[in-house]
Amino acid sequence: MKKILISLGLTFFALAGLGQRLKTVKIDSLVSVSLPADFRKTDTLEQQTYTANAQYGYIIVNRSPNPVGNKTLKNKKDLNNVFREYIQKVESSLSDGNITNDHDTIINNLEVRDFTLRTDTGSGVQLRKFRVLYTKPVTYTFQYLYDDIRKEVAKKERGAFFKSITIAPELNGKDQYAFYGKAKKVNALAIVCVAAGTIILVLIILLVRKKRRKDILIDDVLEE
Repeated sequence: MKKILISLGLTFFALAGLGQRLKTVKIDSLVSVSLPADFRKTDTLEQQTYTANAQYGYIIVNRSPNPVGNKTLKNKKDLNNVFREYIQKVESSLSDGNITNDHDTIINNLEVRDFTLRTDTGSGVQLRKFRVLYTKPVTYTFQYLYDDIRKEVAKKERGAFFKSITIAPELNGKDQYAFYGKAKKVNALAIVCVAAGTIILVLIILLVRKKRRKDILIDDVLEE
């Protein structure tokens, strides 16, 4: 009986979503995403939030200006600290919540952080997948909420939502932390220096061995 009810429920949601249309929404001039056409937008203290019922889940997109006077991030380590603090706040907001599948993703030379918040509401496990994009002036957060029981049918829709996130090509790592380009140049220079040093060391070893062989031959001749 339980299986029949679940099947009927999934069929209902599938039929309900057949007529659902997606619309490309500009969060601002730099970032856009596809949302159901009947999405809702709220604007509070310069913070914009977009919400929408998807076919198998619920979508939340947030654009939040970073506090004025925030310390400028210097390198990737600082950026990772920002992501870590964000995840800790999300996890601590729910006593029964725990974070899973925490990892980085690269979009247009920008580092974003993906993770999933798992909670047990008592009536079932709910999953909330996050993608966080941090830039110096603004933090963008994309969320897709769904019940664990629907994870298989929601997989395609969830993937399509996150793939629809579009970032302007002019945005890159320099918009996240100050030493983005410099760090890459330093790393490249270090690699070149190590390679050159290795080649020189090998040449010295070969020359020393060659000299030793020559000295041995001369010694043999003199002994004769």
